[in-house]
Order: sequence, then C-alpha cells, then structure tokens
Amino acid sequence: MGGPAVSPGGALLRSSRMFSIPKPLPVASSASTFLGEQKASATMTKAQPRHQTITSPLRSRQKGDWGLKRPLPLKTTMATTTPLLRINELDTVENITDFHSAADHSLSLEKFQELRIPMSIPSRGGEASSATTRKEENIKSVFEEDSDFTDIQDTSVDHRWKFKGPWLAQMADGDFLNYLNKKVRPQRAQFRALLRERLAERLTSSQNRAAVEAGKPTPEPIKGEDITEEQFADYIRSLRSDRVTLYALVSKFLDLPPLGTPVGFAQNNLIFSDSNRATDKITESPYGKSGPPPSHPSAGIGYLRTGAFMENHAVYGPQAKKTPVNARIVSPKIGPSPAKLGVGGFVSTVPVGSNEFNYRTTSSRFRRPVANGINNLDISTYGGAKAYIEPFTATVDPEGKVVVQVRETSPEAQLIAKEMRGLSSIYDDSELKRTIPEPQHAEEHAQQTLHDREREGYDDEAEPRDSRVKQVYDQLLSEEQNMVSNSSSYGLDTEPPSEPPSETK
Repeated sequence: MGGPAVSPGGALLRSSRMFSIPKPLPVASSASTFLGEQKASATMTKAQPRHQTITSPLRSRQKGDWGLKRPLPLKTTMATTTPLLRINELDTVENITDFHSAADHSLSLEKFQELRIPMSIPSRGGEASSATTRKEENIKSVFEEDSDFTDIQDTSVDHRWKFKGPWLAQMADGDFLNYLNKKVRPQRAQFRALLRERLAERLTSSQNRAAVEAGKPTPEPIKGEDITEEQFADYIRSLRSDRVTLYALVSKFLDLPPLGTPVGFAQNNLIFSDSNRATDKITESPYGKSGPPPSHPSAGIGYLRTGAFMENHAVYGPQAKKTPVNARIVSPKIGPSPAKLGVGGFVSTVPVGSNEFNYRTTSSRFRRPVANGINNLDISTYGGAKAYIEPFTATVDPEGKVVVQVRETSPEAQLIAKEMRGLSSIYDDSELKRTIPEPQHAEEHAQQTLHDREREGYDDEAEPRDSRVKQVYDQLLSEEQNMVSNSSSYGLDTEPPSEPPSETK
C-alpha cells in the first residue's frame, strides 16, 4: 500500500532547498570594531564562514538545477572545478538569485583536516607563543572539561571562553559608555547589597575568631542590615585600594572575561587579606591578555583532541616526525617582523630558533643556510619559494582567525616527503649484481695500473715494482678468488687422517 498523496506544495518543499538553507550567521562581535572595519576588504576571504555551502550533482548541474527557485546560469556554475556555492539571497528585488563561490572556506576546511592537527587553547596569559616555547609546554585541547561553560565550577570559572559580559579591553569608547549606562548602573544597588553581605561575613568571621581565642561562646552572626554606613564606607575605601580583590568581585558579579593579573602582583603567591576562598582568587586565564574568541575555541574546523599519534610508512616503518607540509613563503622578513608562511590556506609565522628560517650573525662555520625567499622576495621560482615545515597545533585568536603553529622538521622527514611526491629516490629494490673480474681482464688492469704509476713518477727504489706486481698477480689470479665462502676454503671438506688400527689383545 502506497503512502498518502502529497500536494504540489508539499512536494516542492520536500525537493527544494529554498526552505532548508539556514539563515547566515551574524557577524562576530570582534569583527565589527573600528579596527576590524579598517582592515576589512570587499574581496578578501572572511575569517569566519557565515553562509552554508551547497553543491549539486553533475547531471543536475548541467541543467542549472541546484534545487533553488530558479536555475543558475551554466556559464558561471560549469566553468569551475569546485562546484561549491553560497546563497546570499534566494530572491532579490531584481528577481535573481544572488550567489557566490564558496570554494574559499570549503577548500580551507578540507586542507586543514588533511593537516591532522588538534585545536588547543592559547598559551598562558594569551601571549604570542612560538614553536619552540609551545613545544616544551603541555598543549591543552579546547575540548577539556575546564574549558566548558555549561558546567561552571569554582576551579574553572576563569578558564571559560564564553561569558555573559563583554571583554572591556576590546570595546570602543561609545560601546563602553553605552554598556555603563544600560548594564552597569542599573545593577548598582544589587552590587552594594552583595558588598554588604561580604562585609557581614568578614565581620562575623573576625568576631568568631576573637570569641574562640577568649574562650567565650560564639556570638550571633552579623547581618547586612546591621552594618553601619561608616563601616560600609571604610570597606569600600579599602576595596578601591585593592584592585585585585575589587576586580574579582566585579568580574564575578557581571560575569566579565578576565583581563589578566595586574602588574606588580605575583599570581602564584597572591594572598587576599579578607578571604582565602577559592572564588576570590583570580586564576590564570588563557584569554587574560588577548581576550576570548568570538566563537568556540575550535571554530568548528577540527575536533581532534591530541596529536599524539605516530605515522607508519609502508617501507620505512614508524616515523619519528609527521609528514611535513610544503609551505609557501608569502612574505619575506621585513625588519624585526618575521617571515610569513602559507600553510594550507592559513598564514603562519616561521619557527623561531636557529634554523633555516632565521639569520644568525655567527661565524660561517656554524651558520645554517637560510631558506630561499626568507630575506628577499623570490620572484624567479615558479609559484614562489617553498619550504618544508611541520604544523603541530592551531588556536583561534580574539578576531576569530585560525592561527596555525608550526615547527622545524627533520631532514629525513623532508627526504621521505620528497620521495612520496616523486621528487627524489631513496629506496631501491632492484637485485644487486656482484661480478668477479676474469683473469685476463685482471692482468690488463694490473698492467694499466703499472703504466699509470710510471707516468705519475713513482720511485722504483722506494716502492719496488716487481714485488708489488707479483702480489697483485697472486691476489687476482689465484684459484681461491673463484671460491666464495665454500667449505673447501675453510678446510671443512677434507677427511681427517685415519688412525692405525689398534691391536686387540
């Protein structure tokens, strides 16, 4: 028995993509700042994809059928090797479908997944980390429990990436004033009530401690309404002089992202005078100096938790280094700024340290050659200068851009990578041929050697010719030369001398 009949409108909804394409994602908050608008361009590839990528089979694509309201022009959609589109508007006022190619983000996603690197949180304090420093420290995945914002705990409250409040260091002046007027000032009464409760807890703890030391019974706890205005004013005055404690209270009340440890305070040895609770301490946050990312720290581009795996070559076995990537040098070194590398569609800095990407003013004996295109732009090489590097992790910066961290690879890994691409040959599985020279050829070779020695002027008295020629003849013309590891060479096939029969009595 067949299914119920479907109306033409229902069939259209089932077979059409008009109602299945989601709305584009909003622009990230960091990209809408004044600095971000200055750097933006109409033709540049955006850092975050906002539209869904769609494609169509070849048979439907030849007819212009992409499952939309109207067919798309064949001249545009068929003259490409990457049939990937993003739909800006399904139906404009001009009765056309506004679309563009989505090969930029789609191919970047494909190439990033081929790198097989995990997404990690930024280095401690959000400082710019190099390949050398991040190699020694423990790279932490963005999918660990302490980075989760759905289950907030006291020990992980500052390791989150998502907060209700904005990051104050990133806000423009107008946005900051608007935030003060609409969000902060209406909550002034609630914050002062919170301070009264904290002061009451502090005074209660002090009087209980004094009662225990004096041997008296514990008095009743102090409430917030029992605090006088003079006590409250003194407490606020003490908080204004203690920036660390005050910001801990404000950030917890407004749920603000951390701004890092203030200058002059040792984070590990910091002791608060009013309380020692874990909620009052400002823990070290990976987003303290650079700010949290506008999206999840993985950016949805990769879901590997670790890169602790070993590649196994079909011929050479397990490899100590991963397969290197042939990166393009997109920008040479300019003054103090390091050179830039293009790795799988992402721009990265060169590895630091003594390697082929950095020039060192040392003696020529210990100086390593600098790679082509590092100091000057290479315009003679087809496609630009390239170099092999090893990507090992990636992070997301406050602007939502993916930053790939790279390090130097080994010469052996580079040689194997070149062999896999057919640029070099290492392994030779052909049969080895070993030949023994014939006696007459050996005699001719010995005579030629004698003529060469006479022509070069060797002294006959210092090096007697006859004796040495005789030694050459003996070595080349002896019968043992044709015996290669047989039993007769070692005297194993000779019968032992027979003993005379003993007389039996």
